[in-house]
Amino acid sequence: MHNYYTEQAEKHYTIAIIRARKKQETYLKRICLLLIFGLVVGSFYLWEHRPESLSTDKAILVMNILWLGFLPSIQYLLDRNRPPMPFLPLMGIFYVNSFALPMFSSEKLGTGSWSQTHVSVQSLQLTVIGLLGMIIAFYISKFSFLKKVSHLKLPAYSLSKLISPLRLIVVFHIIFSYLIKVPSIDQLSDTIGNIGYGMFYIIWSRGHKISPQTKLIIGSCFIFDLLQRFIGGSLANIGFLGTFMGIVIFYEHKRIPIFLISTLLLFFLTFNVVKGEYRQLTWFGGPYSNASPIEKAQLFIDIAVKNYSNPESKSGKQESSTASAIARTAHIILFSKVIADTPKLIPYWNGESYFGFVTKFIPRILWPNKPSEAIGNVFGRRYRYIGIKDYGTTVNLPLMVEMYANFGASGVQIGMALLGLLFAFLEQKLNSPKMGSLEIVIGIAMLYPFTSHEWNFSLVFGNVLTVTLCIYLMFRFILRQQQAKQ
Repeated sequence: MHNYYTEQAEKHYTIAIIRARKKQETYLKRICLLLIFGLVVGSFYLWEHRPESLSTDKAILVMNILWLGFLPSIQYLLDRNRPPMPFLPLMGIFYVNSFALPMFSSEKLGTGSWSQTHVSVQSLQLTVIGLLGMIIAFYISKFSFLKKVSHLKLPAYSLSKLISPLRLIVVFHIIFSYLIKVPSIDQLSDTIGNIGYGMFYIIWSRGHKISPQTKLIIGSCFIFDLLQRFIGGSLANIGFLGTFMGIVIFYEHKRIPIFLISTLLLFFLTFNVVKGEYRQLTWFGGPYSNASPIEKAQLFIDIAVKNYSNPESKSGKQESSTASAIARTAHIILFSKVIADTPKLIPYWNGESYFGFVTKFIPRILWPNKPSEAIGNVFGRRYRYIGIKDYGTTVNLPLMVEMYANFGASGVQIGMALLGLLFAFLEQKLNSPKMGSLEIVIGIAMLYPFTSHEWNFSLVFGNVLTVTLCIYLMFRFILRQQQAKQ
């Protein structure tokens, strides 16, 4: 018998879905137009207010990096079949922040040859070539021979039935990230913790019933996690979790999480100024190194309040802190320095820095005496950027810098194109709009670390295969067990 009311309900639901998608597309197109307008206006402003030390030829190259970095964002916003996570756009923004914007800083970043005033034309040219090669290789491979790569698939599941295993996963993350340290478990623990937080947000936002007990457990774990990241003194750890959740929120609502972004910026601006003073008191045997987490948090807050209540010391400290923060992420300075020193003073590495990647697949629990990842220290001592006998300090070795240190300009040109090919494969596998919510959150958790290229290859990619395999097998087992109980 024909059910008129069921048919009408399905019709209204379909109309509602179509209207919601049209509304989302209109919103994202407006964001795209706003981005293009901001780029045009911002480019004119930066050009007119560029430092005197930034010559015209350098400024043109920096502008190329700026526009190339935002090009994937424009394409993503205009793409009707866009993937859940803005994977390549986030990488482009990294290069804008680390290789373009520091060149327009009115403050001198660093001293002598370690400042933006000594950045070479060659380093900017190679950045443009490398970034362009990565983008072109990404899109060509994604829309041609990688088009039919199958995405991540898990057994069928119900979001409401994921609540119990996800609760255990979050508790596991807290235990093995902060309470019990087990070799080779820490990175897996961090990743599944992010998956747990992301999935609970989606389950909650879609109105599924979550018991008060579960809310209390997850809420307590999340607050404890934030507290531990905060008292650690590394603001980036909170930024990583906040950005991950921002990506999940964007996927779920197709809206840029303005409130979350504003909160993170306010948090960073508040505490970045005083983090150095806090670290002196709590790191390396400082007077508060053995204080309780609550005492450390109160100390950090008190230092920030004291700083902002004293206007005389505020401005100078804030300027030096801002310059320090920009200098830390200004990888174009390091890139230019390595180009100047290689091979004139230091011979090419000829691939030696990539050897550690081979041993990354062997868990430390199976090889207790496996050498630690120390390429940052080796790099710093090799180039004399730190003391030759300094075995404790590390110098970040960004992907593109590592390519040049090993194989020169051709290493950057070929290496960045190969990276584009690899990222296109990972996007097709872990960032497809055809995947379900759980697979998408797993993909975001796995892909997000690749959006920052400030570390060497083995550190960025070394654990991706083992961690992805462990997470896939774990959720496959959980979902199979649920199916068997039905």
